[in-house]
Amino acid sequence: MTEPAYAAEILDEEEEDRRQASGAQPPRGSKAQPPPEEFEDEDPYTGPPWLKDVPGHSQSVLGVGLVAFSLVLSILPFFPSVGVLGTLLSLVGCVALVARELRRDGNAPGWVDSVPLVLMRPEIPAAFTLLLLALSVRLLSGFNLLFPIWAAGTALIAVEQYKLVIAEPDGVARDFDLRSLLRFPRVVALAGVAVCVVALFLSWGKVMADGSALPDNAPVPGGVRSVPAELRVIPTTRPSDDSLYSAGGGVASRSGWDLPLSELPLLALLSLLVLAALRTDVERPAFLRWVPVGAVSVSLLWALAGVKLAVGPIAFLLGLGAVGFHAVRHALGRDEPAEYLPPEDDPYDPDQDLETEPDSGYRG
Repeated sequence: MTEPAYAAEILDEEEEDRRQASGAQPPRGSKAQPPPEEFEDEDPYTGPPWLKDVPGHSQSVLGVGLVAFSLVLSILPFFPSVGVLGTLLSLVGCVALVARELRRDGNAPGWVDSVPLVLMRPEIPAAFTLLLLALSVRLLSGFNLLFPIWAAGTALIAVEQYKLVIAEPDGVARDFDLRSLLRFPRVVALAGVAVCVVALFLSWGKVMADGSALPDNAPVPGGVRSVPAELRVIPTTRPSDDSLYSAGGGVASRSGWDLPLSELPLLALLSLLVLAALRTDVERPAFLRWVPVGAVSVSLLWALAGVKLAVGPIAFLLGLGAVGFHAVRHALGRDEPAEYLPPEDDPYDPDQDLETEPDSGYRG
């Protein structure tokens, strides 16, 4: 009792014993009071720290944010774009995926209830992931700062959705057989689609430096009698240090991606491969057998609208011919690989019954 500190500890212990016996809480600020976090009822977050403040703690939601940021940047003139069709489909996929992730987390806000239930099916995030991968090829047409942001968002979405809706036992991957694309005749369609995609990176004609098309009535060198004399070009020596002539006179080459709606044939041909990889035992509506023909027709009309005498259109039409071969066989029901076809029934042979008939022992 001679030391104040020792006496204070004894008094606090006696007061704590009386309080525990009565069931009262210790006063705030006393030494016997536990830290405030011990009274919290909330479950602490145990996931990755970089997802702590993300809605739903989902990396797919973070990936959607990066994709949406890329779509906003694509409005600026010095950034590439995924096209009008690609932008609209990406926005719908972003809304559907965020709503699905928030509902799966259990903390969905009110606007999630207004999203149609058909967009909550597992096929939607799988198709959205495939769409983002396809549009990533579209952004590879030139060096740009938008592609790394888009690729990062696509990778975050693809990694998580592959585990959730694609590769799980009940995932959508059970309805597809990708190895069937490597067998005849489906391998012809796969090769044709690959040629068409490569052709979109090749030259599809010439345009002016400002992006406008070359005029059909451009001046031609003199010597052509059909051109009036006042429009004939006077032969002159071009200076070697003139940037206009060294750059090709303001004429630039354009690829297939520079044409309007260039993402349309890409998505159409990709849907054709998806249907080709679908297993035979999966139920499907009857009109799906004509979808490959429609995809080839749409791609052909798009190519003919911007066709020029260049290597790109020629290669695209050659690849489209191979894809059309598969589309016609698919419409006729002849596109299955040989190992997937049912065995043909052997023709009836009457002598076979006599050979296999058991001997009765009768010798007549």
